[in-house]
Amino acid sequence: MGRISRNIFVAMREVVTIACNELVATFKDTGVMIIFFAAGLLYPVLYSFVYLNETVRDIPVAVVDESHTSLSRKFIRAIDATPDVAVVCKPVSMMEAREFYKRSEVNGIIYIPKTFSDDITAGRQTHVSAFSNMASMLYFRAIYSSVNYVAMGLGADIQVDNLMKKGMTRKEAEIQAMPSKYEMHAMFNPKGGYSSFLIPCVLVLIIQQTLVIGIGIRAGTDRENNAFHNLLPARKLYHGARRVVLGKAMAYFLLYLFISTYNFVVIPYCFNLPHLASFDTLLAFIVSYVVACVFFSMAISVFFYEREEVFLMYLFTTLPLLFMSGIPWPVVNMPTFWKIFSGFFPSTFGIRAFTKINSAGASLGQINFEIMWLWIQAGVYFLFTVVLYRWQIKRANFKDMKRG
Repeated sequence: MGRISRNIFVAMREVVTIACNELVATFKDTGVMIIFFAAGLLYPVLYSFVYLNETVRDIPVAVVDESHTSLSRKFIRAIDATPDVAVVCKPVSMMEAREFYKRSEVNGIIYIPKTFSDDITAGRQTHVSAFSNMASMLYFRAIYSSVNYVAMGLGADIQVDNLMKKGMTRKEAEIQAMPSKYEMHAMFNPKGGYSSFLIPCVLVLIIQQTLVIGIGIRAGTDRENNAFHNLLPARKLYHGARRVVLGKAMAYFLLYLFISTYNFVVIPYCFNLPHLASFDTLLAFIVSYVVACVFFSMAISVFFYEREEVFLMYLFTTLPLLFMSGIPWPVVNMPTFWKIFSGFFPSTFGIRAFTKINSAGASLGQINFEIMWLWIQAGVYFLFTVVLYRWQIKRANFKDMKRG
């Protein structure tokens, strides 16, 4: 029993020693420090500031009114009164309106035809055209919804007037025109803001991507500093692959426990993003996600032979991973291949879990599925990393003996 206790104590001491060595090496590496702390702490602030206004308001549009009637002017005033659109000019023709658009003075054009008032008076359907700058879907949504909202309101008013001419009272006519009223509520995002929708996903992805880059740079540095370009040198301290993996993982976990707390607690509070998660639920999520990301990053770092190679992976995976999470794009509309492929990345389950607990106020029991998969990923990537590190240790020992 004493021997077992002594072996456990020795193993723990070596794990702690390796963790301390890794922390020292990390703090000495300027590149890794920039990724971990500058990018890890400043990126969330930068993204949150960019989308601070949540929604776009008063998008400048040009209105071409060929009807020149009191009804068309009423329509224009109603559009200008909406919060999303501002009528900044009224060109006399579509050609002149296009010139305003080409000079980027407006982001949309609304065209009212000459027959607008005549069609409505005669009881015919009329057509109002809306053109939007598709450089951003937010422009299209704002202009389309504003025109559609005003057109529906105008249509209801006209129908009420026509019914009143047939002898109905205004109340009867309003009920006839709109038998049932509806109200729309955006669940878990009452402001309908882009920041509340997107930034929580980005905060989770930043943790994984900065860990991948930082650990990848460390792995590339170790190979570049080694005569045989091995990931691990031939040292007595490195005879146990599991101790090496656990020691390095402990160092990164301690660093990212602080960074994750900053991302998931401080940033939502400071920028008034959704923060409905309870303390115990958020803590369980942070631990699960960081552990999974650490072992995932260590597993793929074995394949980086130079410091710069990791940036290629970052470049080609960040945007696809954001969409594969199932928040910006529904999971049900994804092909089967991408559903399976997304399951290899901790960010997929991390984004879904964080969105549920922080935006929707889900409890720990309601994210059991995501937490379970994060720990499965952590276990699989831990074993995978141990196997690769063991192979690296044997390779380093063999080349050291051969050189000796």
